[in-house]
Amino acid sequence: MNGPRILAVDPGRTMFGVAVFEGASLRYYGVKCLRVPGTPAEVRRAAARVISKLIATYRPTHMAIEQPLVVQQRAELLAHVIAAIKATARVRGLPVCEYAPLPVRRLVCLSEKPTKCDVSRRLAERYPELARYDALRGAAAKAYYERMFGAVAVGLVANELGGARHEKFGGGLEEDKYREGI
Repeated sequence: MNGPRILAVDPGRTMFGVAVFEGASLRYYGVKCLRVPGTPAEVRRAAARVISKLIATYRPTHMAIEQPLVVQQRAELLAHVIAAIKATARVRGLPVCEYAPLPVRRLVCLSEKPTKCDVSRRLAERYPELARYDALRGAAAKAYYERMFGAVAVGLVANELGGARHEKFGGGLEEDKYREGI
């Protein structure tokens, strides 16, 4: 293994983006859909199944997860998805670290006000295999792959900061160190 193996997740209520990094190498990326009727218990089980399969397949040493925005935190099903992801990781002994979206975007793009489109463009430059997803036109396609790009961004930042950390990352000194280290 070439450094920590990080499973990065950008959670959503009905789908989430995932990425697996081994050191600086992007090993896997995609979008996982939760096709369940939507009761909290069913959503938790579906999310746990997907994460369990990813953990068994890629054997990560850490998990990095994008924190939902405050508005999203109030969405009941999203809260159940996130709880299931974290619980599944912890049961399997993975340290879980959360990353706030804006500092992640700032670190990936090295700008103060990056958009999600800026992030996907920057990641497609760094990982050419992602360029075909960045080049897609249409709101539905962009929205679908937005979660995947979010997971790749979180995984990249977690890796650059030395692997997923146990505390929450929201900017500050770590962000300044990251900017200086690039």
